[in-house]
Amino acid sequence: MRDERGAATAELVIVLPVVMLTIMACMQVCLLFFGQSVALAAAQEGVRAARADGASRSAGADVARRYAERTAGGFLTSITASNAGDTVTVRVIVRGQSLSLVPFLPSIPVVEEAAGAVERFTTP
Repeated sequence: MRDERGAATAELVIVLPVVMLTIMACMQVCLLFFGQSVALAAAQEGVRAARADGASRSAGADVARRYAERTAGGFLTSITASNAGDTVTVRVIVRGQSLSLVPFLPSIPVVEEAAGAVERFTTP
């Protein structure tokens, strides 16, 4: 029995860093998923605002950027939004940087896009 003294401590020293890194990696993936969800929701809000009949196409990017800034709560930084599309469709692209838990790793870029048809009234 004497040879097993300290075995639990040695096992803990080996296993604990692996467990902590696994938890940190899971949290980082969750932060990335949250950033992507916020960016996609912001792009969809921008499309809703820009595709309305008589709405300005540039309104979509402004609405998307404000929505992302209000919703992200600091988990998505450097948020930008831009418009694209033609007379029939509207596209809003939202870009940002996901929060990084690891100090030496750079922030992960997030890009999400939503599109929709421009509303217009037609005669039957």
